[in-house]
Amino acid sequence: MVGHVFKITLYMKLLGMVSRYALNQIVAEFEHVSYAGIDSSYYGRVMRTTHGLPCACELARYVVGSIPFSVIHLFWRRLSFSDQGLFEPKVIITKEMEIISKRFEEFDVCGKVTLQSKL
Repeated sequence: MVGHVFKITLYMKLLGMVSRYALNQIVAEFEHVSYAGIDSSYYGRVMRTTHGLPCACELARYVVGSIPFSVIHLFWRRLSFSDQGLFEPKVIITKEMEIISKRFEEFDVCGKVTLQSKL
């Protein structure tokens, strides 16, 4: 579902490619464009440095067009869950269980009870 605020051309390249949280942060930052303009000293580039998202002075450049996908930090880009030839790692704990079993046999009764309760 796409909110009405994202249906303008400014966000067209980002829809479906960037997380909703990041889009909401960009919308909030876009509201500052009217008084920050392209002067970065006025507003301080906080969103760019802390979140990796375009700040108000950057967004002022894209008012006519749309925000390019490349200005969004990799962290905010949507994950792809498609199979890309990656394999599932095999996880086994047989060695660890053998070590624990050997240690268990070495303990006295009190140590065995303690280890059993920890497991």
